[in-house]
Formats: sequence, structure tokens, C-alpha cells
Amino acid sequence: MDRVPPLEFQRLPSSTAGWPALRDSTRTGIWKYRPALNVAESVEDLSLGEGDTPIVPVNRWGSEQGLQHVLAKLEYMAPTGSFKDRGAAAVIATLVADGVTAIVEDSSGNAGAAMAAYAARAGIHAQIFVPETAPLAKRSQIAGYGAEVVAVSGSREDVAAAARVAADTGGVAYASHARHPAFVEGTKTFGFEMASEMRGDPPGHVIFPVGNGGLLLGVWKAYRELEAAGFDVRLPKLHAVQARACAPLAAAFEAQRSSPLPITPTPTRAGGVAVGRPARGSEVLNAVRASGGSALSVTDDEAQAARADLARLEGLDLEFTTAVAFAAVRHLRHSGTICAADVVVVAATGSGLKDPPG
Repeated sequence: MDRVPPLEFQRLPSSTAGWPALRDSTRTGIWKYRPALNVAESVEDLSLGEGDTPIVPVNRWGSEQGLQHVLAKLEYMAPTGSFKDRGAAAVIATLVADGVTAIVEDSSGNAGAAMAAYAARAGIHAQIFVPETAPLAKRSQIAGYGAEVVAVSGSREDVAAAARVAADTGGVAYASHARHPAFVEGTKTFGFEMASEMRGDPPGHVIFPVGNGGLLLGVWKAYRELEAAGFDVRLPKLHAVQARACAPLAAAFEAQRSSPLPITPTPTRAGGVAVGRPARGSEVLNAVRASGGSALSVTDDEAQAARADLARLEGLDLEFTTAVAFAAVRHLRHSGTICAADVVVVAATGSGLKDPPG
């Protein structure tokens, strides 16, 4: 595939005007941060009410990990059940402003559902390429939004390649959540919300399940821009967690490499992070290292145990991919990377309703 342009950092309104300068109270969803988003003036707001997800303590589960201050930001409360709605809203709105009337996207499920939903909202056609192994609930959700679902055998990279061929030959736009810069503009609102709401007790660590890394890069970009504008924030340590069966970023971090290492993926239930060649992998590794964070991997058994424990102890219904991030907390605590009194936020990225246990 062609080289992905690097993310561009923008100048935010000065901190002298305070946090209200970043917001537009007349707007909803991610667009309330319109003054801080790098999107063209011609882009009209497109929203289903995404954003403003709650940050809740998970004290009982946290105490079992030897931690006093663990919180979860419940991204699964987004309109389609995952954080991908933030980025999809920005991408589809940008493409509509460019005159696009049809899109293709490749996805393990959540991004496809988000793009399909916002495409339906905008009145444009969506064709979504997914792995044959994608959970039925996710495929049904995508189809329910009126999108055409194309199941592809092979690896996650085979799915992406098929989507690119369709985009190149079909005269439609490639709405790639891994490659379109507007996607990270949408996800950086997660960072704005967290930084603003946790000013009194800021996070020291934020933990993400990572395939392509769009949410982690959004938070990295948000904090970098806030710091440059003079806001009183401090970049937390960012931790990228992958499934042991497909962990090119974790392997590169351990080997002290600046780019994802070539791997041979094996099957995993954490399909949302099963990305063997992440398009912005070098940027993810740079963000992790610059923040003082880490990239690591966990087994499917560890993720399954964390999923069950979060449901039993906290009432959180997480999809399997999300549980990967929670499973890493134990590793980070035992290694001494996270101390008992540290404030830790885990991104609860997707709903268990999309990926029923079993």
C-alpha cells in the first residue's frame, strides 16, 4: 500500500481563554470541540450523539490488581457501541464535504459498523469488507445500517487489500479508519474529554487495546496540542496492548525497533486488534515511547479471564478485544510499571453485545 502521510499537529486556541475556547456550546457530539478540530470550514457537522462517554471507577476489580485508582472510560456507550464512532463522524463528514456519494471500508467489525451508520446518516452508500471470521453480531449490525457487507477469507491485510481494489476500480472513496487523517481528529476528542474532566486528579497511565492505534494516536495528538497551547496538562504514559497471536507493535517495542516487526499472525478472538501491518505503526511506537509508556501483549486466556472478572465484579459488558487492555493491567502492575497509587484509565472500547461470550 502507499505510504500514509504523517499526522499533522495543529495550533489550538490559547489557554489564556481557558477550556471554553476549545468548545462550541451550540454543537453536539464530537463537534462541540469544533474549534480544536483540524477539519475544513466546509465540513458540516454529522453526529449521532457520539462522545461525552463516562469515566467510572472500577474499584473492586482494581483492588484485585493491587491498584487504588483504576477507571474505565466507557466508549462502548457510543451510538454503534464502540469508540470508532468518534472517528467515523469526522471521516464521513469530511468525505461528504468533498462530494463523495459512496464509500468502501475494511474492518474487523466495529469501524465498519461506525462507517456504515454515519454513511446512512449522511445518505451515502457504504460497502464494508470484513473478515469471514468477524462475529455475526457485528456483520448483522453493519448490514442493518443498509451497507453491503463483503466477507473476505484470509488475513486482516487481505481484507484491506480487497477494499482498496474496490475503491480503485469502483469510483468510490476509501474511508479507511486506519489511514484517513480525519479519523484521528475525531478520536482526539477522547483525550480532550479526559484531560478536561480529570484536571483535579489527572491520569498517570492510559491503556488501550491497539490494532491500528487510532484511539491512542488521538489521545497523543490531543495532549501534545494542549501542551503546546499552554494548557495545564501532562501527557500520561500511553500503553498499547495487543493480542499475543498478532502483536507486531509489542514485538517491535521489545526489540527497540521504530517500525512494526513482520509477524505471522495466528488465530485470536481479539479480532479488533488482529492487524499484522498497522498503517501508522511507527507513529504509535513513537507516541508510546515519547510518553514513557509501553507496548505489550496478552494471551486470549488472559483476556477471557479479565472479561469475565469485569462483568462479575463491575457489571461491565466488554467485547473480547476490549478485555485485552484490561488483561494487561495485571502485567503492568506486577512489572512495577504501574504503582499502587497511580491513576490509571483503561479505554473500554467496545460493547460485549457485539461479541457474545462463548
